[in-house]
Amino acid sequence: NGTRVIPPESIMQKQLAACGVELTVVHNIADLHPLWKRDGAAVIEGPECGDEATRALARQIFAEQTLAIPDAARVFEGGEFDHARVQASNHKATPAHTDGFAYGDRYPDYMLLSCVQESAKGGESVLIDGYRIEQYLQTHPDFSWAGHALADVVIDQTEDNMQAALSPIIMSNGHGRKMVRKTLNQKPSPTSTDSERDARMIALWCDTINAAYEVAPRFKLRAGQTLVVDNYRLMHGRDPYEDLQRMLWRVWVWTTDALGVPDLPLASDTRHAAASQN
Repeated sequence: NGTRVIPPESIMQKQLAACGVELTVVHNIADLHPLWKRDGAAVIEGPECGDEATRALARQIFAEQTLAIPDAARVFEGGEFDHARVQASNHKATPAHTDGFAYGDRYPDYMLLSCVQESAKGGESVLIDGYRIEQYLQTHPDFSWAGHALADVVIDQTEDNMQAALSPIIMSNGHGRKMVRKTLNQKPSPTSTDSERDARMIALWCDTINAAYEVAPRFKLRAGQTLVVDNYRLMHGRDPYEDLQRMLWRVWVWTTDALGVPDLPLASDTRHAAASQN
């Protein structure tokens, strides 16, 4: 009848691409809130992008919901105090991940990235919607079992030598907000009753996110722009870049919607998240 049949792989590519986030740029804080509900992120243009200025912007955005806004962290070549900095390089992509997971289950629920200087070539960012990844897996004819297990199966999400996290990949904050997570080292729990099946579930979660990263839309933060991200919903990464002067400030935020604030010194990196701090 002349109708074109789309091959299954093309459908899959479109579904995975749809797990990426197309960002909207706004100029007013009031315009951020409806975009969080829809997309989980937005870019605000105009405010100063220094370390204290970014913290001040976070306080304005979250206002009375604010529980903790620690010192900003400088982001260049992977950062200064991050535990995993040795694995980062401007020459290779940073895979999509959840920020602050070194703090265990009490990772920050929001993140700001303000751009002081972008790289003229490379350095594009990617945001992956964890809610859509979960839905993709749940509706996949072969992987639906894994999609449904994500919220039920306890795994080990502890970053090496950091705060312990034995919990499901998808959690609830206890009052209606879903939390998703992708860390550097998710693995079956030591108490798993079926570690092979759990490992397969984790692999499907990570592989699907990585596949979505490859086809998701890119965006580049420009100097004077600040990205505001729902860190419970979205995972972010970036492409390789050339200009070693590329620099941003990162601010992690814990609000009244967070599962909780770690009982530790806080920063917007992992310098205080070691297990020995407990």
